[in-house]
Amino acid sequence: MKENSLTRIGIDEAGRGPLIGDMIVSGVLVSPDMLEKLKNRSLKESKRLSPKKRYWFYKQALREGVVVVAVYVHPWRMDRENLNDVEEECIGWILRILYTLIDPDVGGVHIYVDEIKGRASRIRDIAETCFKGFPVEFVMEPGADARYLPVALASIFAKVMRDLDLVKLRKHVGNFGSGYPADPLTKKWLKEMYTPGSDPPLYVRRSWRVLKNIAPTWYREKRRGGKAPKHKSLLDYARR
Repeated sequence: MKENSLTRIGIDEAGRGPLIGDMIVSGVLVSPDMLEKLKNRSLKESKRLSPKKRYWFYKQALREGVVVVAVYVHPWRMDRENLNDVEEECIGWILRILYTLIDPDVGGVHIYVDEIKGRASRIRDIAETCFKGFPVEFVMEPGADARYLPVALASIFAKVMRDLDLVKLRKHVGNFGSGYPADPLTKKWLKEMYTPGSDPPLYVRRSWRVLKNIAPTWYREKRRGGKAPKHKSLLDYARR
């Protein structure tokens, strides 16, 4: 099988750990030729790139015809469900969509996914079911964005899309820093926003334990079920 006849798919997420905003799971569909062009422009894992350079690769990849599918996961859902379950489901959606976009004449599919602990065999089964009829090579490893360029590219897309959302959100609610619980700016913003007895904005995750000390009435232990809020979050309006 010729190497250049194999389509690459990379999948990664951004925003799993922060207190503020959506988690975004991103999948890219990229040919070896496209990948080589980006590699020659020093494509590498997103953590080793500045935000400006990540955005450059984001724009460049779109110009080169890279296909991207992204799933946005609202904080409401992350407060109620196991994140590994949620991410596994998102990957299934992404693979099903990418299957509909793949060239039927490709010689096979290489799928690379950043590790979700304990889910490799389940996601492998999903991948092989989605791409039934194609030879599939499946790899899921920790730190896959540092080893495999398709995952590095997926990570860049997820991070840039989340960053763009947060830029819009900050214009409405002020500077909350990175949104990570350990960020002093995030903690400062929480203290300023918090009113005892109030409910948090919908873009804040209520099950993150840092809220216990800073905004105790905002904190809720993670629980399953319940109806999703009918009203939109501020991020929904910011994306318009």
